[in-house]
Amino acid sequence: MLCDNCHKRPATVHIKKLVNGRETNYNLCQVCASELMPDSATLFNSDSDFIHNFSDMLAGFSNFGQKEIKKDKRSCPKCGSTYKNFQNSGRLGCDKCYETFEDELSTLLRRLQGSIQHAGKTPGGMKKIGEIEELKKELQNCVRKEEYERAAVIRDKIKELKKKTDK
Repeated sequence: MLCDNCHKRPATVHIKKLVNGRETNYNLCQVCASELMPDSATLFNSDSDFIHNFSDMLAGFSNFGQKEIKKDKRSCPKCGSTYKNFQNSGRLGCDKCYETFEDELSTLLRRLQGSIQHAGKTPGGMKKIGEIEELKKELQNCVRKEEYERAAVIRDKIKELKKKTDK
C-alpha cells in the first residue's frame, strides 16, 4: 500500500481519526508522517522508539491529575525499584512492587480500566475453588446458628466440589 500523501513510498504509519462519529483512515510513509506531524516524528523511527514512547504515554497516565509527589524516596524493599523507574520503563521490578506502590497503581488501574477488580473470565478450577470458599463461610454460619441439617448438606457439596477439583 502506497502513502496517501505522496503516492511514492510504502505506507508504514496508519492513523485512524474520529471526527463527529465519522472515521477517516490515513496511510502514510515515515517521511510524510514526520512532515505532517513533526511533534510525533519520534514515534515512527523504530520499534524500540515506539516502546519507549509507549512507556512515556503510560507514565503520563500514571501521574495525570495527581499532585506532583515531592521527592518520593520510597523504593521496593525487595528489588530497590522506585515508582519513577516504573514511570520511565512501564515495568515493575518484582512482585513486591505491587504492594509497595499499591496506592499509585490502584489509581492508575482505576483510570485506565475503570476498576481494580478483575472482571474477566477465570479458569474453571478457580471458579470451583471460589465456590468452595463461599460454601465454607456459609457452613460456618450454619454451625453458628445451629442449623446442623443445612450444614450437613453444605458439607456434602464441599466434598463433591473438592473431588471435581482434584480431578
